[in-house]
Amino acid sequence: MRIEVVSHCYAVKCPLFANALQYQISSLFLHQPRTCHVTLNVFYDPQDVKTMEVIMWGLEYKFERAKELPRVTLMASSLPANMLGRRCIGRNIVAKQSVADLVWFTDCDHVFAEGAFDRLAAMPWPVEDDPMEGRGCPVGSVVPASMIYPRNIMISKDHATGDAELLKAESCRTIDFDYPIYVPKQYNRAIGGVQIVRGDFARKHGYLNDSPEWQKPTETPFGDFRDDVAYRKFASMFGPIVGVDFPGVFRIRHSSTTYQEDK
Repeated sequence: MRIEVVSHCYAVKCPLFANALQYQISSLFLHQPRTCHVTLNVFYDPQDVKTMEVIMWGLEYKFERAKELPRVTLMASSLPANMLGRRCIGRNIVAKQSVADLVWFTDCDHVFAEGAFDRLAAMPWPVEDDPMEGRGCPVGSVVPASMIYPRNIMISKDHATGDAELLKAESCRTIDFDYPIYVPKQYNRAIGGVQIVRGDFARKHGYLNDSPEWQKPTETPFGDFRDDVAYRKFASMFGPIVGVDFPGVFRIRHSSTTYQEDK
């Protein structure tokens, strides 16, 4: 089983985002999967010095410990800021090209504990009774999910706690998250950081590949995150979107943000 995780980081205006990426990369190195292979593909702006430093550290760490980390691959893909800021552009590039069995579209503030990917890899892809017309199946047919997401994650209890956690990365490269500061959170929909699709679905449809308005660069990097809403709506035309349970997903809350509403 191969899983590709797609992340973005832009720390020019919000330096703590690079610290979050450091936690995300560290979580893969410290909690390497045992039964599957995980590739983390990070999109970045080559003018973003702080993010570049974190990526270079991660690539060097992986190179030096290649024999110790056989089931983890770190990749970095550059885009200019106006294309990076339209998150679905990078996601679409990976979706169309990925050779993975599962593709996980995430954000750099999501990190992964021991066993998270192994549990995901071992889980049968869910099917549900389909009440929706227009998917090419009789109403009431059993159809596979078009997208899944973790129903329950752990999240830092408030923004200040998350900020303090992120600041620890200033003095340490390979860093694990402080488990006691996280509390349970339930998701009732597949927000932008927890959208998981099968590889064949990603390769066939991309990520809003046929929506010119969503593949158009933005004027303000990461000023609009509604692409995940559009992609959920698109995916729902092909099957239900299903919440599933596989413990080990964490999210670091932070007060630095490029948008107003904390989903």
